[in-house]
Amino acid sequence: MKRLLPSTLAGRIILVLLVGLMAFHVGSLWLHQTGSDILLGSTQQKVTSERVAAAARAIGMVPPEAREAVAQALSSPGFQVRWQSGAMVGAVAAQDLAHTGHLQAEGAVNLPDGSHLWYHADPLQAQPEHATLLSTTAMALGILVLGLLVVRLIARPLRELSSAADRIGRPGQTVTVPEEGPREIRQAAQAFNRMQARIDRLIADRTQALAAVSHDLRTPLARLRLRAGFLEDAEVQRQIDADLDEMDAMIGSTLAYLRGDEEQEEVRSADIAAMLQTLCGDAEDMGKSAIYEGPPQARLPCRAIALKRAFANIIDNAVKYGTSARVVLSDPGRELVVHIDDVGPGVPEAQLESVFQPFYRLEESRNRRTGGSGLGLTIARQAVSHHGGSVTLQNLTGGGLRASIRLPRPA
Repeated sequence: MKRLLPSTLAGRIILVLLVGLMAFHVGSLWLHQTGSDILLGSTQQKVTSERVAAAARAIGMVPPEAREAVAQALSSPGFQVRWQSGAMVGAVAAQDLAHTGHLQAEGAVNLPDGSHLWYHADPLQAQPEHATLLSTTAMALGILVLGLLVVRLIARPLRELSSAADRIGRPGQTVTVPEEGPREIRQAAQAFNRMQARIDRLIADRTQALAAVSHDLRTPLARLRLRAGFLEDAEVQRQIDADLDEMDAMIGSTLAYLRGDEEQEEVRSADIAAMLQTLCGDAEDMGKSAIYEGPPQARLPCRAIALKRAFANIIDNAVKYGTSARVVLSDPGRELVVHIDDVGPGVPEAQLESVFQPFYRLEESRNRRTGGSGLGLTIARQAVSHHGGSVTLQNLTGGGLRASIRLPRPA
């Protein structure tokens, strides 16, 4: 039964209108027809008798050679007469057709000159059989057209509400929903706008708090780094600086994740190929193995800083946990596809999706040597998702891990 129902609100409203009004129309027709049958049943014999008598008088007044033509002229779809010479016994015969509910009469009347007039009366033939069907069809079409117009007016605020709800959490300014339409729609729009305002205030308060936390945390780190510079033991100084660098990196990555797209970076055309070549060059300068393969240029409208951070996190993971990174860029036209392969141990199949969760780290990375905050892949997927793209991981057959980034080009 549910499969037969339309999936949209407009379809269901029109279906209810059609079924209800058609049932009302059919019921009205039945009541009207029943009343008409009762009335016709009581008057049909009298009307038929009067018409037969009038036809007999009219035909009896003309010469015999013109009587058949007059009989044809007096005939109609519900009343037919024919003149024949010679008398007929049994002047009138009538029968009631139970399956129609109408009185159908048939018989003959002898004229004074010895001829007779045959007649057949059927009230059903006096009315077109398709009148009810045409009336019902016209009403259904009228209801359908009117229902479409009304439903479009009702559903438009709902579509705007759905579109505004879908924009929550995406880059760009939030847009309030027009508070117009029926009272229920206005109340829903007002509630939605109040909810959206509360979310905006919550995000603004969180951003302000993060800025304060960033300042408060980095200030003592700077003092510790300064004091470490006065230590005479170079090895202890190096260890302290490494710990401070790790803490500073963890604070930076955490703030970058929590800040999300609040930086409101402007979308502009950037060369993704040059971006990847720069990141591979930076890794090479740090003594890591990272090579780039692909076209010399591939431009894409994007938020370049956020996207560069995403690529940097994935390449950094590849050279850190997989000893090397092979970055391959392809440009089929409608999207850019970047594959970043390493030759490391890979990731267990059951954890290929879990590693994108915030602060999730594999056991192999939970040590002082590799560090990591568990936010690199999370930040990367967040940035790519804001561009309408995707980031997936796949273990390679010969060993190693492949990170695939797809970035669609705007229409």
